[in-house]
Amino acid sequence: MPPRHLSVRTGRSPLHRALTAVTAATAAAAVVLTGSLLAAPQADAAPSDIVSVSSGTRAADAQKMLGQINSHRASKGLKPVKYSPSLSGISQGQSDRLVRGEVIDHSTTFLTDRRAAGYDAAGEIHALSWQNSVTDLTTWWKGSPAHNKVLTDPRMEVVGIGLTYVDGRLSGNGQGWRLVGSVSSYGFPAGRAPADTRAGVTGGPVAPQSSTGSAAAIYPVNGGIRTRYNGMGGAAVLGTPVSPERGGLPGGGVYQNFRAANGALWKILWSPRSGAHAVKETGAIGRAWQRAGYERGWGYPLTEEYRAGSEVQQRFSNGYTAHWSSATNRTWVTR
Repeated sequence: MPPRHLSVRTGRSPLHRALTAVTAATAAAAVVLTGSLLAAPQADAAPSDIVSVSSGTRAADAQKMLGQINSHRASKGLKPVKYSPSLSGISQGQSDRLVRGEVIDHSTTFLTDRRAAGYDAAGEIHALSWQNSVTDLTTWWKGSPAHNKVLTDPRMEVVGIGLTYVDGRLSGNGQGWRLVGSVSSYGFPAGRAPADTRAGVTGGPVAPQSSTGSAAAIYPVNGGIRTRYNGMGGAAVLGTPVSPERGGLPGGGVYQNFRAANGALWKILWSPRSGAHAVKETGAIGRAWQRAGYERGWGYPLTEEYRAGSEVQQRFSNGYTAHWSSATNRTWVTR
């Protein structure tokens, strides 16, 4: 079953009149946000309908949503939006409210909450999924002209993301909601964005200036990849990220590429079974791993390179151990 969403109503409802009273810039974006999906009376969900998840799961899902939003904006030639934990508090309150009330609608909270003070453009979108899928939510938003207008509004610079996980059977109406998402988007005059605004959900290194003086692209480093990146010495060893985190690997794996100051290329890969480990792709073992088919050949790295006598070795998840000899400059694998 596809995700449910907010239906669009452009009439001058009480909410619309409240929105237009805030700022003219806001009204243009908010006019497509007024309305309600459910015609039935609002029901009260039991507290148990909201499911607790780990902070790691929540951060990973929020980062995935942010990445999908920014990939969509990039496809339209728009700059990425950044993330704010304080604005996410607004969005989280809204997604929780929707689950407790078993309704998809809008309030004026995203406009009046002090955590968003100083904005000059604002928008809010909601959606829900029966599959506990972040992708369900962003896919529907992209396909809805009204919601897509908020996602691709060039004025928006910072977002808050709220995700509420649900047990799949609401106590009031029995509907099988699994995930409700809310995104509050804002534009701010220069210097007025929240102080906790950052590139990614868990932060990330700021890219250095390029040789031409312009700022290089900023890619956040998050989750398990960020933990491994920091554990290996961060920018001092691995350099700066040269790609966003990308998924689609076997077994739910993801990876991110880095370039060190000495030109070395590193790839940190993470999967649920292997955790996060790095391959030095410009090293002898890394080049052999690529020739063998990357993670589909030897598998995911289970260690970084380590010394064993005159050899450098590295273990991989498909049962292979790679060897490089400093005496012979030869690379081979054992199993």
